[in-house]
Amino acid sequence: MIAPTKPLTTGRVEPMSFLDHLDQLRRSLARAGIVTIILIAAAWAFSGQLLEALIATLLPGQKVLALAPAEAFSARMNVALWAGILVAVPYLLLEAWLFVAPGLKRDERHFAVPWMFASAALLYAGVAFALQLLLPMMVGMLASFATPHIETRVSLAALLSFAIQLAAGCGILFQLPLALCLLAWFGIVSPTTLARAWRHAIFFIALGSAIITPGDGPSMLVLAVPLVALYFISVFVAWILWTARRRDRLAREAEV
Repeated sequence: MIAPTKPLTTGRVEPMSFLDHLDQLRRSLARAGIVTIILIAAAWAFSGQLLEALIATLLPGQKVLALAPAEAFSARMNVALWAGILVAVPYLLLEAWLFVAPGLKRDERHFAVPWMFASAALLYAGVAFALQLLLPMMVGMLASFATPHIETRVSLAALLSFAIQLAAGCGILFQLPLALCLLAWFGIVSPTTLARAWRHAIFFIALGSAIITPGDGPSMLVLAVPLVALYFISVFVAWILWTARRRDRLAREAEV
């Protein structure tokens, strides 16, 4: 990476000072905060519909209990907060790009843009996977452990907290391909090493799935299987990136 520069009246460029960096960071954070707050406010207008859709997905045909006077209000606030932040992710990545782009080399810029798109796509894929597949299965399975003398009644706050934690965890775990490709791109780990470490990868994926889920077999399996598939896809993509990086390096050495 090289330091961002700013033009002078003489036509020369000079590196930005530390205070210039801080000022640029302050403006980026201010813009990101304003846009995020606007999107959270917009999500509040639809928080009731979003909450109803979430309950209908996780507990079809059932109702949940609000055990405190402010529980319904807090649930709608949480839904608006997380929905607004989730929608704001592309803009937050754009602000991050505008901040770091001046300090990147040309080949690093060409790599950073697809990386940001991939990060957002994987985040959304993980959240969608949790909300549409993993959570409904887990909620139904956990409710099946009730006995004839146990009436399953779900608290709104508990259901929402469970859904948010699991969706966030899946969104983070689905960043696995990106992390592996970055390691290969920067030459830290070779694709051959990643391929040979598949047993360790499966172990740690199972461990992460056990931490994110309640630890039962079916839910662990539902989460671990796509992550294992993503791992092997990542090894293939990492091999392509590794080969392209090596070819570019050899081309530059030949020019010298």
